Amino acid sequence: MKNLFITVLAYILLNSCGSGLEYDGPNSRVYTYILTNQTGYELIITSDFGRAELVTNNNAYKCEISVEEGYTGALCSLELEIRIPETNKGYRCYGLAQNTQGLCFTDDDRVFTISDGTIFTKVGTRTYEYILTAGLLENVFELQD
Repeated sequence: MKNLFITVLAYILLNSCGSGLEYDGPNSRVYTYILTNQTGYELIITSDFGRAELVTNNNAYKCEISVEEGYTGALCSLELEIRIPETNKGYRCYGLAQNTQGLCFTDDDRVFTISDGTIFTKVGTRTYEYILTAGLLENVFELQD
């Protein structure tokens, strides 16, 4: 019974304090990632720990993450899905390569890093952008739910 109580208490504390990637200490920094849709189509973009957003053409999906100084990640979670609405077509990318399914539009490690070889371009202080173009939709995959 004591172990169950400790497990439940730990779960409540972890979930009430935000995601494990958030940091609000004295050396924290806010990073912003932008996926700009210039495909000519509406897209549903899901990342940021399950947040899904319909992104119309010439608009952007933006997420911010507060992390400890020295962070070298990208995006606001370790998962990204870009889906064409009302179809089962799109892309799924995973960070840390343990869940890679070969359904990403680039090498997963280029999506989930801001080090050399990333797809993101630095557009401001701790702000990175990637532009989704029409060519991206030429090789979409059939996605399972």
